[in-house]
Amino acid sequence: MGKGKNNNYFYAIAYEFLSRTKRSYFLTPLEIDLILKWQKERIPLSVVLKGLKAGFKKSGRKKTLLYFKGFVEREYKNFSKAFVGKKRATKVEENERNNELLDLIELIKDDDFKNLYEDFFSKERSYQEREDFDRTIDNKIIEIFGSEMDKYRDEWEKKFSFIRVDEETKLSLVKKYLIVKKREELRLFSVLI
Repeated sequence: MGKGKNNNYFYAIAYEFLSRTKRSYFLTPLEIDLILKWQKERIPLSVVLKGLKAGFKKSGRKKTLLYFKGFVEREYKNFSKAFVGKKRATKVEENERNNELLDLIELIKDDDFKNLYEDFFSKERSYQEREDFDRTIDNKIIEIFGSEMDKYRDEWEKKFSFIRVDEETKLSLVKKYLIVKKREELRLFSVLI
């Protein structure tokens, strides 16, 4: 698999699924194919994660990622309806959305990050700009908190002791783990709708 955003997409889904199901092994080939299919269909990561979240709320067997296929497809259908052929939002809808964003920005625990988000949302942004901004936030987290990598490496190794990978891959996974933990801790939401 390629580097960069493709790895982030795959890792974020695998991490969310494996950490919540507490499975002590890797994804099956069918599960890997399913993630790659979602990626090929350009289903946004936020939509897949929303589908997983919806699936985890329901009772039933959650031992395989295939269980969540229908939930993800439903979320994607809702997402598509909301954005394909959408008429220009009314002023009331725009104001409501801006108020929701302001509420989310207010929850951010770090003033520097809060300023980045406020600046970003000071004007309308394209989907590509949102992807780039999310990547910028991830890079900023590594830049600021990279010195804590050893702490997160130890935590990651304890939590995912069943994962056996080479050192380079492990470092990449630990970085992603650090990003997820810091986003959660600082309440740095993804701007991908």
